[in-house]
Amino acid sequence: MKSDNQRTLGVIVLVIGTALLLKQFGVVFPSWIFSWPMILLALGVVIGFKHGFTNTASLVLLGIGTFFLLRNNDVLPFGAEKMLLPVGLIVLGIFLLMKKKGKIGNWEGNYDRFERKLRTGKAGRQQEGDPSDYLNVEAVFCGIKRKSISKAFKGGEITTIFGGTDVDLSHADLEGPAVIDLSVVMGGVKLIVPSHWDVSFGVTNIAAGVEDKRLPHMASFESGKKLILTGTVIFGGIEVSSY
Repeated sequence: MKSDNQRTLGVIVLVIGTALLLKQFGVVFPSWIFSWPMILLALGVVIGFKHGFTNTASLVLLGIGTFFLLRNNDVLPFGAEKMLLPVGLIVLGIFLLMKKKGKIGNWEGNYDRFERKLRTGKAGRQQEGDPSDYLNVEAVFCGIKRKSISKAFKGGEITTIFGGTDVDLSHADLEGPAVIDLSVVMGGVKLIVPSHWDVSFGVTNIAAGVEDKRLPHMASFESGKKLILTGTVIFGGIEVSSY
């Protein structure tokens, strides 16, 4: 996963560097090419491509980038700027509702199967079993706190956009590897997990912090207690801790 993150960042840096070099040789580029909305659009396209354009973070980046690119270049018709924010929120709301209904995901099974899903960008099948064994959190422009006491926790999804999410799993338990898929844009997620869980980070983080704050003496992990974190974090952070 780390190599995938480095490859994504490497491609972005390579494209920017090549464009700047060509500019020094007299190649003329439109001024908007080097604007900050284009950076958001580029990140949105790269992340969306990796996740089959089903990732909430990519949708938000593409929406914000497009809005400011059009506004900064006076492309928007008179009065349209006031309409884009509510329309954008409506589209985001519809997307989140459709995603919650159709892409719940089934993360039961071994790590190798999860790796194949992640590489192919497939969401998986419908969830099976007790819904309380899954976590589904959507914090958009707000803060949410959740707690799970499931004794067969299987993972879930956390979407945090311009907000914060605190999830307490300290009283939960695992029967096998579980996966939490995160989409974090300009927000933060804090996870409290049992000290004997092995937490594996497989997130794509851009201008973000991903940190395991558990103390070194807590590194005695129990076999089979593996929590895998995947997804995308942009201009935000993920913190994992234990009591």
